[in-house]
Amino acid sequence: MLVVDPGAQGRGVGEALVRACLARARQAGRRRVVISTGTRMTAAHRLYERLGFTRLPERDWTPVPGVDLLVYAVDV
Repeated sequence: MLVVDPGAQGRGVGEALVRACLARARQAGRRRVVISTGTRMTAAHRLYERLGFTRLPERDWTPVPGVDLLVYAVDV
């Protein structure tokens, strides 16, 4: 789970975290990163899309009632 403190949001911290995760995935020989994100995390959705992630609506899921998650993926 990636979370940026509200006081640090808008400073590139989230992007740095996502890029670090992608780099680790590449170093581990992974071909794809798939993430779940909350429906209200619109700033995160924009970041993921800007970094090349695409939506996989067929993989959206609800782990518990009232918590709906969207799925994004990117090839690394």
